[in-house]
Amino acid sequence: GKTLVGLNVATRHRRELEKPTHAVFLSGNGPLVAVLREALTRDEVSRRKQLGEKATKAQLGKSVKAFIQNVHHFRDDGIRDPNAPPVDHVVVFDEAQRAWNREKTARFMKTRKKIAGFEMSEPEFQLSYMDRRKDWAVAVCLVGGGQEINTGEAGIGEWLRATAKSFGDWHLHISSRLTDSEY
Repeated sequence: GKTLVGLNVATRHRRELEKPTHAVFLSGNGPLVAVLREALTRDEVSRRKQLGEKATKAQLGKSVKAFIQNVHHFRDDGIRDPNAPPVDHVVVFDEAQRAWNREKTARFMKTRKKIAGFEMSEPEFQLSYMDRRKDWAVAVCLVGGGQEINTGEAGIGEWLRATAKSFGDWHLHISSRLTDSEY
């Protein structure tokens, strides 16, 4: 249910890159990303053909790929140019409780990306990337209830800590259910 809600939010705000409300849906679940991309590409091809337009999966798959991304590719975009803001204004993080804590992120960055001394958790870095936008940005964190947090996963609390620590001018809107035992 929450993934569908997140897709609906992102889809409503999906525009061409030049528009001010460009949105992206992020997930760390690679198979889910692949299935969503394929389904949305096929749907877009079908819609265009019904309108009498020529459309191919290869053409339309590129825009879907920009719209549905692996969360780690989004992070890598933020690392590539440490001053450039993301194109996106609205970023939906699916399974946000699975984001990595500072220790796991630092270990990954050192071993896999050859970046030593990385001192941020995944939520703090993602928010810092979005904070590069000079106008506005919205992060929507979708949280699954009743799930165990695995080693190195920070939980939703890290998003709250990162916001309080580094992004005091951001406004938080939190579900009243977040304090339920399953979260």
